[in-house]
Amino acid sequence: MNKQQNQKDASALQDIEQEIEALNREMRDLLQQKEVCMRRKKELMNAEDPRRRIFHHQQIHSLQMECLRLEVEAETKRRKINRLRLGMD
Repeated sequence: MNKQQNQKDASALQDIEQEIEALNREMRDLLQQKEVCMRRKKELMNAEDPRRRIFHHQQIHSLQMECLRLEVEAETKRRKINRLRLGMD
């Protein structure tokens, strides 16, 4: 029975490690998307010209909200990874 339990434990540990890897990939993807979003927001901010009445406030606001959403999702993934690692010890 001990051998059987060790196999189950090893399998569970492997499953957790695979889940952590998947979460890390998802988190990196979210952070890359956030960087693209931030660059686009900065471009729009720099393209504004009040003298010529060129404003992009709606797009900038939408991008800011998207950046925040991506940041929250990435943070959620990071916290889940930490919880899984704590359970592995």
